[in-house]
Amino acid sequence: MDSQTVLSLLADTDRQHIIVELLENGGRSNVGVLSQQLAARQRNDADELELERAKLELHHNHLPRLADHGVIEYDQRTGDVVLREVIELEPYLNNITRKRTVPLDP
Repeated sequence: MDSQTVLSLLADTDRQHIIVELLENGGRSNVGVLSQQLAARQRNDADELELERAKLELHHNHLPRLADHGVIEYDQRTGDVVLREVIELEPYLNNITRKRTVPLDP
């Protein structure tokens, strides 16, 4: 994978968060857990609308994009997500992206 592709994949903070979440959980997760994590990033107390929006973004944007580049395997039927290859992404995943913070509501 060339550096332009890597930067494009990591340009979105949600995709960074997905990769970090997978790294921190043994390389496995599912759409339900990831959507809760992404919705919680927006607000500490995610409502149903935010959760549904996060699921749609995962299903139609982030997970297919990461799967197309061989970073993950995504089973749309079960919702399972498995981290495949991040060796090419590692140099770009600095300490900031490895630290998960949930923004506080003002």
